[in-house]
Amino acid sequence: MINDKDHSTTFCRDDFSGPIERLTGLPNIAYSSLDFAKFERDEVLVKTWFCVANTAELQQDGWVHPVDVAGLPLLVVRDRESNIRVFHNVCSHRGMKLVEKPHQTNGIITCPYHGWCYHAAGHLSATPHIKGEGVHEDKRFDKSLHGLKPVRSHIFTGMIFVNISGDAPEFGEFIKPVTDFWSDINFDNFSHGGANSSWCINLKSNWKLAQENHVDGYHLPFVHPGLNSYSPLGIHYPLIIKGSASGQGSSAQEHSSAIGSEQLPKDPSMGEDWQKGKAEFLSIFPNVMIGVHADHIWTVYLLPNAPNETTERMDLNYFGNGATDPRFQELQTNNRERMLEIFEEDRDMVEGMQRGRLSPAFDGGALAPEMDGPAHCFNQIAANSFVDAIDRRNGKLDKI
Repeated sequence: MINDKDHSTTFCRDDFSGPIERLTGLPNIAYSSLDFAKFERDEVLVKTWFCVANTAELQQDGWVHPVDVAGLPLLVVRDRESNIRVFHNVCSHRGMKLVEKPHQTNGIITCPYHGWCYHAAGHLSATPHIKGEGVHEDKRFDKSLHGLKPVRSHIFTGMIFVNISGDAPEFGEFIKPVTDFWSDINFDNFSHGGANSSWCINLKSNWKLAQENHVDGYHLPFVHPGLNSYSPLGIHYPLIIKGSASGQGSSAQEHSSAIGSEQLPKDPSMGEDWQKGKAEFLSIFPNVMIGVHADHIWTVYLLPNAPNETTERMDLNYFGNGATDPRFQELQTNNRERMLEIFEEDRDMVEGMQRGRLSPAFDGGALAPEMDGPAHCFNQIAANSFVDAIDRRNGKLDKI
């Protein structure tokens, strides 16, 4: 047994390794406990690369976009030269939260409490009345020491990742298992489809249940009859990248019939199987989903708001002029509505599982040996991260 005495959290290594038919999922506490959610945020999420926004949300130069990660306030900023940075969303003076709602600025972020002003690059540019009325400078106070506190960040396929602790491996190392797996995909060939190519859903569910549902192909015929009609369970296959991601693929997901008679342009650099309708979907630990098709790539990130509340954001990226040509706008809109319908169908499932996690009769459940490999992979990655965090406190770093 591994015990985190500070959080009354117990994990048994044997629950997550060995023959899958003997295994269980994560315990209820991992989905329902506020205390565990704080542990998860402070010991796991802040120490890895975690997606907090999409560049499409920063609508114009000068845009500021506040984000809360399980209560931790961050601020994504796009300056007047279109550079994107991330800071802690807090004034260096008295700890006031600087920005409450997304909006465009003139390149200056002003604290509503005492009017201190920060440049979009992060430095403190003005301290009005700091030495009394009308006196805005004080030689005893060095503004250069009190700028916004930066957060390490990286952009990948439009997703803005952060490493809040600042000590995770380089982003390239973090994402390498995924880019190696999809080595035949050039993500730079795809661009955001614009205003009709995104949506948000607020789930009454823990973020991990949304990830577990995404990697699960087993529920297709029961929950998604429309999707199953053109991408049936029988042509799906599991995807497992040990220690990094899991998901599912479809050998021929001909979604074009579901969005219109005309075809969106496909990336010709992708292989013949992609051209014939192959599609693959990964959940990347901790909070990102990516779906790849020859004509579009969709991304989702999950923001935990509370143990039982998650914001889910999707963005759609298209190949070449599929993203910009007005004649494809109807197909884009239809594709957005198709994806939204699928994810809305999943809402009842993840919210129902969340309610079920309150039952003392369930604490991890069972795994179907043939169908639940990707879900087990995600659970094991999560469990490894929790056990590693506990072991760091105990001075050891054995993995499951």
